[in-house]
Amino acid sequence: MKRKHKATLIILIFVAVLAFSGILISSARWLRVYRHVVYFDNLPPHLHGLRILQISDLHANNPDFISLNIWQYIYNLDFDVAVITGDIIMDGRWGNPCRVGDLRPHQQYLAALASRVPTFFVEGNHEAEQMAELRPLLESLGIIVLQNQTYLLEFGNSTLKIVGTRDFSAMMRDTDTFGDMFALFTNPADFRLVLTHNPRIFDKIKDNGQMLVLAGHTHGGQVRLPFMPTLFAGGQGVFPAYGDGFYCHKNAVLYVSRGVGTTYFPVRFWNRPEIAILELR
Repeated sequence: MKRKHKATLIILIFVAVLAFSGILISSARWLRVYRHVVYFDNLPPHLHGLRILQISDLHANNPDFISLNIWQYIYNLDFDVAVITGDIIMDGRWGNPCRVGDLRPHQQYLAALASRVPTFFVEGNHEAEQMAELRPLLESLGIIVLQNQTYLLEFGNSTLKIVGTRDFSAMMRDTDTFGDMFALFTNPADFRLVLTHNPRIFDKIKDNGQMLVLAGHTHGGQVRLPFMPTLFAGGQGVFPAYGDGFYCHKNAVLYVSRGVGTTYFPVRFWNRPEIAILELR
């Protein structure tokens, strides 16, 4: 009987390991719709209940993830504004050149999204050098592109100030553009929805009043361990200051999305791709 019990236990452990491994491997195709209510002490009354859909790091030219159809999920969600926080394409994979045309399988869905609600885009590091070609394409689909620019969106009987920044890496290469960005934060009394790609920009703007900052870039580390924070993020190293999730400083709140796709390795371990619905209260 003991041998039989041992054999049964070994089989159960083996099946559990296989199932566990399957969950890890398939997590790249197991989309999470993350919902959260974000509270601000002095939120303008007309913004109470505003729901924001955030999509980040789609990396559309990775064919392994075209089959992850985020659009079928988005179709059934309720939201008032949609934002895409960078890296909608990828700047080359295994030596392949970046092609804005790789966005083609998603264009009809992007156009449908923009026709449904106001939709905004800010560049990521993967398309910073492609914006001369990408911007007119996105605008032809009805998407509003912001590059160190402010947009006043009519909402109810008032407006929502939306600030979109250039990519942090691009501004580091051309530090004069930081001045253009700082000029967008001259009135700290206004509530702002700030769209950026790299969360490292939060350190430079977080003392400038009440704002919700939405970012991506880190992929949540892409490879994670259970119950552990983000292990690594590009530009921040091991155990980054801004890995994923929420971070607060005075009246500023940062949310870092884990994103949808991957970069050079089409693998996500313990790290489901996500889109987010954030509701202001």
